Amino acid sequence: MRVHLGAFDQSVEGWVNTDITPHLWIGKVPGLAWLMFKVGRMPRERYAQHREGVFSRLQYLDLTKKLPYADNAIEAIFSSHVFEHLFMDEVERLVDECFRVLKPGGVVRVVVPDLEKIMKLYDANDPREFLASIYEVATRSAVKNSHHSGFTGAFISRLFQEAGFTKCSVLEYKSGQCPDLNKLDNRPDSLFFEAIK
Repeated sequence: MRVHLGAFDQSVEGWVNTDITPHLWIGKVPGLAWLMFKVGRMPRERYAQHREGVFSRLQYLDLTKKLPYADNAIEAIFSSHVFEHLFMDEVERLVDECFRVLKPGGVVRVVVPDLEKIMKLYDANDPREFLASIYEVATRSAVKNSHHSGFTGAFISRLFQEAGFTKCSVLEYKSGQCPDLNKLDNRPDSLFFEAIK
């Protein structure tokens, strides 16, 4: 089994694609996506995704809870631009859960914004670009998607080592041991990290 955490609209065949997006539930109510589109509460692009069945390929999974998988059951875990949306205590619990559910020799790949790159944007005279990048919030409407954590290569390696992972590596875009990187990696300007159990 391979598990994709926070897949949203990027489901990959052969993986259990998970998310907590409300679009999971909207898609289960016949006509609701159409109604939301008609009254201006859903953009045309998102409505088209509903019509294509994009969100029907997702399973609900709350990453702040214990993962619903047995110990040593998962071959690979992939997550892109999800960990930064969790608070640090949630991140630490999730890393522990990844270690628990992975098979020995299993791989977890985590893609996150690169905090070192973001820090270089800091300008004391005008920190707006830095603030928007670090929190990913420029307007009130974006608050639900704000960032709560930040990661450097050294820090994320430390978190995974503390959970018991022995081989931790910062890698390049579409490079690593995680299967299907040609389909999964889609955010090239990121920090790419893998850990082996």
